[in-house]
Amino acid sequence: MSVPLHQLPEQQPSVWQPTSVEEAMHLKHKWGDDSVLISGGTWLRTRWENGVSPLPQHLISLGRIPALSRLTMNAGGQVHIGPALCLADLMGNELMRQRCSLLVQACSEIAAPSVRNLASIGGNVVTRTGDLIPVLLVMDAQVVCSDGQNERVLALNEWLESPISTPYEVMTAIVVPTAEQVDLDEDSNYEFYLKVGRREAFTPSVVTVAGRLTLRADGKIEAIALAAGGGSAVPARFKDLEAAAIGQPLSKGLLQFLHKGVSAGFDAVADDYAGVSYRKQTAANLIVSECYRAWRKGGGADAPRS
Repeated sequence: MSVPLHQLPEQQPSVWQPTSVEEAMHLKHKWGDDSVLISGGTWLRTRWENGVSPLPQHLISLGRIPALSRLTMNAGGQVHIGPALCLADLMGNELMRQRCSLLVQACSEIAAPSVRNLASIGGNVVTRTGDLIPVLLVMDAQVVCSDGQNERVLALNEWLESPISTPYEVMTAIVVPTAEQVDLDEDSNYEFYLKVGRREAFTPSVVTVAGRLTLRADGKIEAIALAAGGGSAVPARFKDLEAAAIGQPLSKGLLQFLHKGVSAGFDAVADDYAGVSYRKQTAANLIVSECYRAWRKGGGADAPRS
């Protein structure tokens, strides 16, 4: 239930606008638990309005730190995404459309256009339940965090599995390895992103899945990455399933194996709208249906039924 206007604090928070990460972290140390680092603020605002979190006394905006809104690519083909970059700006970037089209698609299916003009990439990730995370996981993304003096780099899956970071640290980049955009008309490559919500658009997810597959000429799997999340679940890769599938032919038997493994391995979280079993079944159905499309794309669907 939203907080009535008459229950909102009379004194609104102070807003600080540092121009460097060092200055932002200095302010965070100064104000401690009475402050919050904020970029677009769309997720935090819903928590304040619904009474989930108290409105802090100080908001430390990251919007005037240029490095946190940049998007660059290094000589090794890694794209460095500033976490304060809004979803709409990422969607409109030609480099991202050419090299990270799956991430662009995921951004287009989050919230309404007006929200995408505010919501940041980093904010979606920092929640640990954001709908961009499954895509970033299958892209082998890394996160860079700083305490104002030193930076550390972690694989996104390791960051998600670790205890929640100290509040005296800010995400400074999301790093995605890329290559020239593959031609998805070729039989050897396939990628997908699917989100199921309670209505067609502009809705929180019930289940979100993403995947990438590369098939060899003989129909065997050369590379595979699968991830699922949605709702309050922390998204994760299905590493054991992926390892078991490498080198195997994409067949009816493997599809059945993947379905069983996803259903068992997805750490879903129930809420008032959907239970654990429904979310597990939906995630398995979505992933296997897309793997079946890849199988059919490579001619496997024409094989005799076993």
